[in-house]
Amino acid sequence: PPIAYSDEQATILDALFTTLPHLAAHLTLVFQQHNVIDFSELTLAALRALGSSEQPTDLALYLDDRISHLLVDEFQDTSITQYQLLQRLTYDWYDGDGRTVFFVGDPMQSIYRFRNAEVTLFMQAQTRGFGQLSLIPLQLTMNFRSKHGVVHWVNQTFTDIFPQSVDLTY
Repeated sequence: PPIAYSDEQATILDALFTTLPHLAAHLTLVFQQHNVIDFSELTLAALRALGSSEQPTDLALYLDDRISHLLVDEFQDTSITQYQLLQRLTYDWYDGDGRTVFFVGDPMQSIYRFRNAEVTLFMQAQTRGFGQLSLIPLQLTMNFRSKHGVVHWVNQTFTDIFPQSVDLTY
C-alpha cells in the first residue's frame, strides 16, 4: 500500500473499516437463519475448530492422532485460508513419522483466482516443501486426456505466456 492516502481515500478506508465488520456479522446471522454457509465460511469455521498451533483444540489433537495421509487434488487452486487449514492439520507432521501428504496439481491449470486461489502456494510447496515435510515432485509424462499433437500444438502456441522459470516473488 502507499505510504500515505489522500483525504478522500482515508475517508473511504475509514468507512470500510467501520462497515465491513457489521456486514460480516450480518452475513453470519443470515447464514444462521437459513442454516447455510459458503465455502469461505466453512474453511474459516474449520480453522476456528482446530484452534491455533500454540493452542490446539481437543478436535485438533484428536485428528492429529487419526489422520495419517492427506491427498489434495487441484492443489494449484488452493486459497491462503485452505492452505492454512492444511497446515493446521499437519502441524506436528515431519519426515519419517509415517504420515504423508500428496498434492496433485498443475500450475498452468490454475483457474480459480476469482475465489482467491494462489498458484504460488503450489509452487512454494513444490520447491520448499510443506511445513516440516519435504516433498518429492513428480512430473507426469503420459497424457490420456488428449492426443500428443494437440498437447504439442497448445504448448508451442502458448509458449510466450508460460513462464520460463518459477518466480515466487509476486
